[in-house]
This record gives sequence, structure tokens and C-alpha cells, in this order.
Amino acid sequence: MPIPLLLIPILFPAFVSAASLEAGAPMPVMTLKDQHDTTQTIDANTRLLIFSAERDVSALVETALADQTTGSLSAAGIQYVSDISAMPGMVTSMIALPKMRKRPYPMLLGRTGEETAMLPREPGKATLIASEGGSITSVQFIGDAASLRAALGIAP
Repeated sequence: MPIPLLLIPILFPAFVSAASLEAGAPMPVMTLKDQHDTTQTIDANTRLLIFSAERDVSALVETALADQTTGSLSAAGIQYVSDISAMPGMVTSMIALPKMRKRPYPMLLGRTGEETAMLPREPGKATLIASEGGSITSVQFIGDAASLRAALGIAP
């Protein structure tokens, strides 16, 4: 029995929303809390948005951003979002957040799947969304830290 068209956005919000984030689309406006519970906003001023939805991909991004700070990322218009919705609450609060708080740059955290459902993803890869003037110019999926650093314009 086919799924009624009316139910598709309810049953598959990530698929439906992520499909619309392509070159020419507006950069999504998102307000999330970072690892310090500070509210941060992604908006038209964000030039590069890094997104990770898996633990291994988060490690890749952490390696790529190892020598970065809040100031260096902010000056470059770079923001990082990590979907931690699949992480058990106890693991998040007792293990992951204390480790994240040691990072010298903000990580915006998607604590529910709905908060990051519109962001495109590929297994094992970080998503890099570039924008200019509030419009998306490209969406890339990057599978290693060196390539991510290069795409961000960070010297090796």
C-alpha cells in the first residue's frame, strides 16, 4: 500500500527537508545551544557550516579543527553543528559534554533529530555547506580531516 503524499513530510522530515538544501537555496536559520549552553545562531552571516551526524565524523571534524579557536572560526564565518540526538542522555551529560567543553571553539548541538533534520548528510562524511550573502553556493561531503581543512581554507 503506498504512503499517502500528505504523510511523507511527517514520516521522512530529514529526507524532505535535506533535499531542498542545495546551491541557490537560502542558508537555513538555526538557533542551537553550544557545549556551554550558550545560544548560537546560524544565519546569513555564516559563510561555512560544518555538520556531523556520527561519532566518527565528529572525530574527523575535531581533528580538522584541532588548532582553531572561537575567534579564528568566527573571523572566517565558520560554524560547526553536531547532531548528538542518538547519544544516550547519561553518556551525553557524564562523558561527552565534559570532553566537548574542553574544545576551544563552539560546537552547536542538535539534541533532537528534528533540530538538524534539514541538514544533508552522507554516512562517514562531514557536510560542508558554503554560502554567500545568505544563499547556499555549494554542499560538499568530506571524508577526511585534511580535505576538510583544505575546504575550510585552514593551512595544514
